[in-house]
Amino acid sequence: MTLAPVWAMNSWHDGTYLGTYLIATRVGWERWYDAQGALDVRKLPLALDASPAVLHRLADLPAHLRGLSLAGLNATDDDVRFIARRGRELRWIDLRGTHVTAAALHDLAKIRTLQYIGVDPHLLLTRDPNRRPQLVAGSTALVPVSTGVPDPDVVGLHETIRQAVTKHAGSGAHDPDEAVARARVLLDAEQTEAALAVVATFLATQEPAVLIVAARCLLKLNLPLQALAALAQAPPTGAVLAWRSVVLTTLSPPEAARVAKAALRETFENQVAEWALVSAYLNRDQLVLAEEALKLLRSRTYDDIDEAKLSARLARARKKYADEAAAWHRLLTVVPDDADALAGLSRSQRSARPRSFRWMTTLNRAATADIGKYGRPMMATVRGHRLTSALGLSLLSWPVFVLLLSVGGPFEHHVWGWSIAFTLLVGHLVTRFIWWRTPRDIRRTIRNSDRLTGERHGPSLRWLLISALIAAGAVLLIPANHAAFTSASVSALVSAPVSEVPLEPGTAQG
Repeated sequence: MTLAPVWAMNSWHDGTYLGTYLIATRVGWERWYDAQGALDVRKLPLALDASPAVLHRLADLPAHLRGLSLAGLNATDDDVRFIARRGRELRWIDLRGTHVTAAALHDLAKIRTLQYIGVDPHLLLTRDPNRRPQLVAGSTALVPVSTGVPDPDVVGLHETIRQAVTKHAGSGAHDPDEAVARARVLLDAEQTEAALAVVATFLATQEPAVLIVAARCLLKLNLPLQALAALAQAPPTGAVLAWRSVVLTTLSPPEAARVAKAALRETFENQVAEWALVSAYLNRDQLVLAEEALKLLRSRTYDDIDEAKLSARLARARKKYADEAAAWHRLLTVVPDDADALAGLSRSQRSARPRSFRWMTTLNRAATADIGKYGRPMMATVRGHRLTSALGLSLLSWPVFVLLLSVGGPFEHHVWGWSIAFTLLVGHLVTRFIWWRTPRDIRRTIRNSDRLTGERHGPSLRWLLISALIAAGAVLLIPANHAAFTSASVSALVSAPVSEVPLEPGTAQG
């Protein structure tokens, strides 16, 4: 999702908390990011659950809000009249628990899009409730609001733990501290199920360290809802909240940002929460807030790896590929053989200089570092680049051949057949040229892999023969002078006066 430039919220850079945004989804309104600082929200269907500070910043409210809740605030009639002049796209407004009187409702009635107004019960007597907009009183929810966070999978958690214990029987520990230490070692060794089996016995103790390690194991197994279920059993310490925000970065980035901020209030320097905060903003393309959170992470971090990865993601989102490559190089100075970093560097090199073949060498290094993860993707990417380039240049060259062959010469009477033949020739030559420019070690790897697997990632003589047959068929089978532009007809059409241009049969000249 690409968002437009920030609207007039520069005065909000002081960090004043003005409430929580609600975003309209297919299933209703969901809590979104906090209205705090600059936020790219143009053209999004947003409402605002306002905080008391809003009453002092009404001029900063975006004009395109769909809904506004002032419930419980000391809002007055003058405030409502100002909102009525500014919020011309409001669908609903909640005024319950405010100081607003019936006089202000007449001003709200001027908003054509307004459908519902939340009011205190005594205001229902001052107006016909059947008129639009509809007045809603009492404790009835004006609009249903959800957090957008799915329910934790408790049943799946117990089943996954049971399977891990069955598969790794006898791998228990004597006490929770020993279990946590052993599980962390197993996690680093990529033995995730074994790590989960080690801490399984001590989950009932509700020790935060035990449940955090269990959640990390479940995240490694790509089971975020079960990880949420594990963390829900622990007391809300700063570390538990931080890992909860990590789990939520993909499930509900706005909720992840709120939980990460809560974790940072509990523990001032919490690198896990800081990482989750940046990721939550990046996952929803909130690049302004992501950069601000990343500056906080850089000022406190002691881990260059996380900072470099997040910097690379932010640079790529902004299409600053040179900055992205620089971030990956910083990471590779710390971990020279990191396959993910090499693959990311390859992407940035290809985006920055698509005509260069340097990215292929970097991607081959990633495949060498982790053959299981990047072996086949490397060959498929190289093959896709070759075929895509050949197809693109062929399509661009075809109309050029049509024009060149139609203005005279030996191919004039078979324009379409010969243009197809030359277009196929161009595609084949481009494919051969790119294959020749591909680094030698990559060509050798692709050839050896094709011999072993029987797949086709390199150039194939079979496709050359098929192209030759198609070209010959186009020249021989497409009739001459059918839909062809001859030089004589083109020159006659250009040089003849308007009155002499032949008309369609049955058409009279004006």
